Amino acid sequence: MRNELIIMMIAILLLALGIILSQGPIKSQDKDKQESEVKTVTITVTTSSVWDRSKPMKEIDISNMPYLRQGEITIYFEPAQHRLAQEISQALTTGWRLVAKRLGILLGAWEVALIALSEAERAELGGVYIRQRVQVRQPIKSLFQRPPESPEPPFPVIVPPDLQSLMEADPKTQSSIYVTMPHEALHKAVSKALDKGWRFDPQTRGLEDGLAEYIGHLVARELSPVAYQWHIKSRVEAMRDLLQRREHPTYDLTREFLGHITITISLERESSQEPSQDISLEELAGYSVALAFWLQIAQKHGEGVIKTFWQRLSQRGFPNAKEAAQILSELTGEDIWTKLQKMDLHEVLRTLEQAAGL
Repeated sequence: MRNELIIMMIAILLLALGIILSQGPIKSQDKDKQESEVKTVTITVTTSSVWDRSKPMKEIDISNMPYLRQGEITIYFEPAQHRLAQEISQALTTGWRLVAKRLGILLGAWEVALIALSEAERAELGGVYIRQRVQVRQPIKSLFQRPPESPEPPFPVIVPPDLQSLMEADPKTQSSIYVTMPHEALHKAVSKALDKGWRFDPQTRGLEDGLAEYIGHLVARELSPVAYQWHIKSRVEAMRDLLQRREHPTYDLTREFLGHITITISLERESSQEPSQDISLEELAGYSVALAFWLQIAQKHGEGVIKTFWQRLSQRGFPNAKEAAQILSELTGEDIWTKLQKMDLHEVLRTLEQAAGL
């Protein structure tokens, strides 16, 4: 009896073990299947261009607009702006290649939305609110861990409905293409390298925004005399205004020109790029000082120093401001941190005026 009981218990254990073993692979297969399955998620990406906050905004959905894609550049446009879109695409593609060749910096993917508005429409509106529906494919499992990664919103450019050629555009519009877009693309490249800002150091703004200014300056100088003169003269005027209001003619890029980062989370999976706040005269002048910093570096040590600096930054995982300044010090033999803290505004003005041919 006792032996029979022992045999029965062993049989029950073996049966249970068989059931467990038979269920194991099934669960593993289900898990693997779940991880391999991909779901298409629709995300709404928005951005704004605001010029008068007291007036109503116009909402524009560009989801069904025709577009041109050339390498890293994508242009959304109305049918009447097809030629203009082609010229902008070619201009940006050439600019991206120029920056890669001269400075070793890959600016990455960039999207533009051409919005046609007449002067009368612009006068009645305070800005445009651009909406775009984008489909993103993502593994099902990761959807329960984090929302889908939202694409960057396109850069809006307001143009007259009858504008057919970039060469016919006003200086401000040309500057937005040749200067502002390369500038903003550099910020995007740095943000990706920083893993979305987790190691963000606000004191790096003098170096980063200055380098972004230099990139826009380089592209405009080589490709568009009109945009170049409009941009550099605006930086000269900002510096002259600052000197008239400052008792001490020095500027500290590590304290007076601090960076800031804003993180917005939306449960509707809507990625938005809010319009920037009005810029103070001191902050506007900070762009002039930061540009002059890099112009002085290039004039004294050669543009190759900037290329090597970027390579070192990439290798070091984009360090904080003091570490970045130390890298540049090693390349130039200058005390870069002190230079950033004590930018002589009279020298800055002379540097900018020389660049403007004044």
